[in-house]
Amino acid sequence: MQIRLSRRLEGNQEGNEKIKMNTGFILNPRRKEGNMDQKVNTTDSVVDEKAGRRSFIKGAALALGAGAVGALTPSSAGAVTAEPPVAKATDDSLLAKIISSKKIRFGVDLGFPPLQYKKADGTPTGYIIDLSNRLAASLGATPEWVEVPFANLFAQQAAGRFDMSGISATIRPERAQRVLFAGAPSFVESNVVLLRPGSSLRSLAQLNATSVTIAVVVGSSQEAAAKILYPRATLKRLTNQEALADVAAGRSDAMIVGEFSVAAAIKANPSVKVLKGNPVFVDENSYFMPLGEYDLKHYVDTWLRYDTSHNELGARWDEYIGNDARKLGLKSVAIYSPWKGA
Repeated sequence: MQIRLSRRLEGNQEGNEKIKMNTGFILNPRRKEGNMDQKVNTTDSVVDEKAGRRSFIKGAALALGAGAVGALTPSSAGAVTAEPPVAKATDDSLLAKIISSKKIRFGVDLGFPPLQYKKADGTPTGYIIDLSNRLAASLGATPEWVEVPFANLFAQQAAGRFDMSGISATIRPERAQRVLFAGAPSFVESNVVLLRPGSSLRSLAQLNATSVTIAVVVGSSQEAAAKILYPRATLKRLTNQEALADVAAGRSDAMIVGEFSVAAAIKANPSVKVLKGNPVFVDENSYFMPLGEYDLKHYVDTWLRYDTSHNELGARWDEYIGNDARKLGLKSVAIYSPWKGA
């Protein structure tokens, strides 16, 4: 329906302002010709107004569209081109240096049989040494064993004395402030209590007494746990072999130790025994490397996952540790692929 609206416009500023407020446009003011008032047909003005609005909207849309395209289009000066990720070590990374030099320096404490120890001829061997040899071979590198007491391993890693650990340590948060741990475990450690010959201790609660002396490995997770679990006991800080010998000789009442050490300790000293019951606690252990070396960490993570999926970790653990530990009634977890036998 067409509506024709006529309005007599007064030839003053107030009339023009009212129309401007109502329409957004100033209509032609009244022009006097002699004594006659001229009528303005506002139908044409309304059409002009609508056309003007359409032109304005169309122009704004084009401007916004061009702005949006400009925002999404990289400038020629700073264009960013997405590229697919490339799996390679950066030239200055530790991984790149290991690959180019064909040599990897492993930091080790070889005093934890059967995890890591020396044969009669001095050759490193054991569960974790087997894994480290396989890791080096996968990189095309020859391993060099840098021997460091366990308590000094983390400081020596931070000082750059070796490339990465050739043994595994408990993944503890405070250690992660100094080194970068692999994201997958190399073994799971069940910690038990080894008792001196003739001990009358029958429960874990009895360890928390001022009359009890507990041997612990310096800087170990067992030492940290013993401080929390048994604050009243006296802790004797020793190396692993010294602590085992101290308990066997009766100088210490007990030792908190990973199940991997128990079979050899009992074989060497049949009079020592294990406190019956569940493990005191269980730890995940793995390799570590310098902070910031994420290329190397990524490689070690992938290698651990691959060897786990092929049951290399589980089979070697049972060979060196698991089977003997279970014969003594101890719980021992071998890391096998969850799809093993599926």
